[in-house]
Amino acid sequence: MKRKTVMQKALVLLLVVAMVAGFTSIAFGQDRAGGQTITMAMVAAWDNLIPFDTTSSYSDVVLDLIFDKLVYLKQDGTYEPRLAESWEMSEDNKVLTVKLNENAKWHDGEPVTADDVVFTTKIYGSPTVAAVRQNNVNPFAGFREDDDSIQVEALDEHTVAFTLAQPTNIDFLFFTKFRDIYIIPQHLLGHLPLENIRESDYWKSPIGSGPAIYESQISGERMEFTANKEYHLKSPSWDRFVLRVVATPNLLSGLMNNEIDVLAGNIGSLQLSDWDMAQQQPNLVTNSTTTVGYQYMAINTAQDYLTPRVRQAINMAINREAIVAGLLRGEGEAAFGPFSKEHLYHNDVVNVGFNPEEAKRILKEEGWDSSRELVFSVPTGNTVRELAAVIIQQNLQDIGIRTRIVSADFATHLNRVREGNYDLGLIGSGGSPDPSEAVINFKPDHINNFAQLSDWSIYNTGAAGEQAFSFEDRKLHYDKYQELLVEQVPFSFLYFENNLFAHNTRVGNINDNQDYSQLNRDVWNWTIVK
Repeated sequence: MKRKTVMQKALVLLLVVAMVAGFTSIAFGQDRAGGQTITMAMVAAWDNLIPFDTTSSYSDVVLDLIFDKLVYLKQDGTYEPRLAESWEMSEDNKVLTVKLNENAKWHDGEPVTADDVVFTTKIYGSPTVAAVRQNNVNPFAGFREDDDSIQVEALDEHTVAFTLAQPTNIDFLFFTKFRDIYIIPQHLLGHLPLENIRESDYWKSPIGSGPAIYESQISGERMEFTANKEYHLKSPSWDRFVLRVVATPNLLSGLMNNEIDVLAGNIGSLQLSDWDMAQQQPNLVTNSTTTVGYQYMAINTAQDYLTPRVRQAINMAINREAIVAGLLRGEGEAAFGPFSKEHLYHNDVVNVGFNPEEAKRILKEEGWDSSRELVFSVPTGNTVRELAAVIIQQNLQDIGIRTRIVSADFATHLNRVREGNYDLGLIGSGGSPDPSEAVINFKPDHINNFAQLSDWSIYNTGAAGEQAFSFEDRKLHYDKYQELLVEQVPFSFLYFENNLFAHNTRVGNINDNQDYSQLNRDVWNWTIVK
């Protein structure tokens, strides 16, 4: 009798489990078969949902769904309307006037107005708020003088005028400043004391004007949204959007098993070891796209033995093509400067090639001491970069320069490089379509003067390009900037690594994934095709 009771309980338990599994499967199947949910994966989690208080690209993925910025940025250096419908710079390049899309609404139905843009700009620039991203508004007149001093004005309900402290290039503004400014609602936050704005319950369930409406989250794991069917650019054809955090080694299996529809791109791309298999899957669309991000080797110019000529020898001794072919399997491009060959501002003067014999000749002329051992600082965590260090070490040994690789976590490595306790050091950059991206790294008094430069010429030349207003004038400055980089060699640029992107065939109209590096995704255009 006891045995029969146990068996009955076991059967009941199995039936319950089967029913639960069945319901789960049915619910999942309905969700997918109904074609209303898109699931996107990225490899790490957001830190917060406060647009002015993060520098995380992972948070920006979330913010770009909930909120709007003024323009949609493209990797080719152009930009298109987003919240802004049109814009115009004054003849003296000191007043930027922006016309907002009159159909834009907050998720609660209230209109987005010029007052919201003014409010947002003042929050970013407020000394009381002391926003993490305050420097995004530092070109504007009145920056940080007081909480209300920044010179941005609502001319009418949908027109905003930004007054600049000095003449400024509009491309520079959009790509390096407005890129990270997400407009927040005055009618929901404007009543709060500035010192308390971070503590508002609003941030637990933020209301924006973007293509997706925040619904819920499991911290560090997933976030769910519903479609903003009244989005002013286009009503999304999907109903729900799920953002999942998935470790890089699990991305391909998630795509193959239809658990992931699309990768987030620059902060969610396939690992190189999975690329061949990904391309063979019938349910996947794959795309290896060029990026503006690059890896480089900083050289400590403060070391008297690393003269400009020695640095030039180091630069031409590195076999970049071997790194691209061997480590990247061709999914990348050799870098000789901060701009790829496709970049509008690329100057081929930077291409010093691979010339170890010339490097040896230069070292002999410089009287190089072949017994000297250089400290080669390498951060851990990026396998390709760590292996590239070994190739570079061998390349330098071949011309008579000995190195000792010192590995450390990125934070320790970064402190070592900033303090100048190294000779050579590997670092990466996200790059930008705007040529001013790396200029700040050559400013002698800046924290990111990794090369320990004391000469201001590279920085001054690059900074002058920020104040030039036609493409032709800017090109002259940045051509000279690249010439100085080749002469002084504070950095030896190494390679651009492609973004290995994939999405499921059930989603479509995903065409410009290379633009994701500019912290925007046109999810309102994405469709379900099956």
